[in-house]
Amino acid sequence: MPKDTTTPVSMSDIAREAGVSESTVSRALANNPLIAEKTRKRVQEIARAMNYKINESARNLRLKRSHTVSVVINASQGSGQSFSDPFMIDMIGSIADELSRHHYDLLFSSSLVDQKDWHDYLLGSRRADGVIVIGQGTDDTPLRELQQHGDPIVVWGNKQDDTPYCTVGSNNFDGGKVATQHLIQQGRAEILFLGDIDHPEINARYRGYLDALQQAGLDTHEHHLGTAFSIQSGYRCVANLLADGLRNVDGVPFDGIFAASDNIAMGAIKALQDHGHRVPEDVSVVGFDDIPIAAIFEPPLTTVRQQIHTGGEALVSKVMALINGEKAPSAMLPTELVVRGSCGANRDYSPLKETLAQIE
Repeated sequence: MPKDTTTPVSMSDIAREAGVSESTVSRALANNPLIAEKTRKRVQEIARAMNYKINESARNLRLKRSHTVSVVINASQGSGQSFSDPFMIDMIGSIADELSRHHYDLLFSSSLVDQKDWHDYLLGSRRADGVIVIGQGTDDTPLRELQQHGDPIVVWGNKQDDTPYCTVGSNNFDGGKVATQHLIQQGRAEILFLGDIDHPEINARYRGYLDALQQAGLDTHEHHLGTAFSIQSGYRCVANLLADGLRNVDGVPFDGIFAASDNIAMGAIKALQDHGHRVPEDVSVVGFDDIPIAAIFEPPLTTVRQQIHTGGEALVSKVMALINGEKAPSAMLPTELVVRGSCGANRDYSPLKETLAQIE
C-alpha cells in the first residue's frame, strides 16, 4: 500500500485507496463528526500507511485561516500580572493543551495595552483566527472594539450586564462572599480587603466581601487597600500599614485579611510575620485562585479555588465555535473554598493528606 515516497501523496490517492470521495477524506482527516467513526479511522489508517503529509500552507490559504489563536495577557504596567505568575502559567498551559487537540497553534502576546488597534495587529494581518484574552483590565475598550469588528474573541473575565463579548470566568461574587463569611465564622470582625477593585473580576470579589460584611452587621468595619497582583505588592501594602503605626489593643488594626489573589495573600502573610504577628493566631488570611504553591506555603493558604483547567478548555471551545461561525454564550464557573491553615480552621492541614485524597 505505501506509495513511492518521492511522489507526494494526495487526498485523491487516499480516496481511491479507501473507496470514498475526496471530501470524505478531507473531513475524516479533520476528525469531522459528520463522518462515521469507522470510516474516519479507516481513512486515517490509510493516510498513515501512505505517509500522507498535510500541506498546511496550502490548506490555510484555501481556508483563509492561520490555524492559530492569539492569547493575550491584558495587563498594564504596575498591575503585577505577567507570564511568570503561577495562575497565568496554569491557564496558558491548559489553553495550549486544548488548542493542540484542535490542531491549532498558540500565538502568545504578553501585553498589548499600547496597541491602538488590536484588530489590525492580531487579526487584520491574519496572524490569528481568533483571540483569547486573559483579563478584562481596567479599561475593556479594545475588547469591545474587537467585538464590534465581528472578530472571534473570548475573554477570561467577569460577565457584566453591558459586556458585549463572550466571557468565561469564575463566580467571583460568590467566591468573595464565601471567603469573607469563612473569616467571620472564625470570629474575625475587622477584615481587610486587598486588591485593585478597578478590575471587574476583583470588583466582583469585593462586592461579595461587602455583602458578607453587611449581612453580618459588620459594614461599618469595612477596609479596602488597592494592591497589585503580586507577592511584593501584598507585602509592601501590609508592611506599610504596620509601619505607619496603625494599631489597636490587639496590636494590629485588623484581625482578618481577604486577598484578591494568592500572591497578594502570601505577601501579606510574610509582612505580618516579619513584623512579629502570627498567622492565623493574630490575623486570619484567605486568598483567591489556589495556585500550586498555596498548599505548601507556610502556613498552608486557605483560598478560593478557581477551575483554571476547566476555564482554559472552555475558552478554547468557545473561541473555536466563534471561528466556525457558531454562537458562544458566556459561561460562569463555580468556585470552591479550600480550607487550610492560614485561616485557623484547619491547623492540622497536611499537603500530603490533600494529595492522597485527590489521588483516591
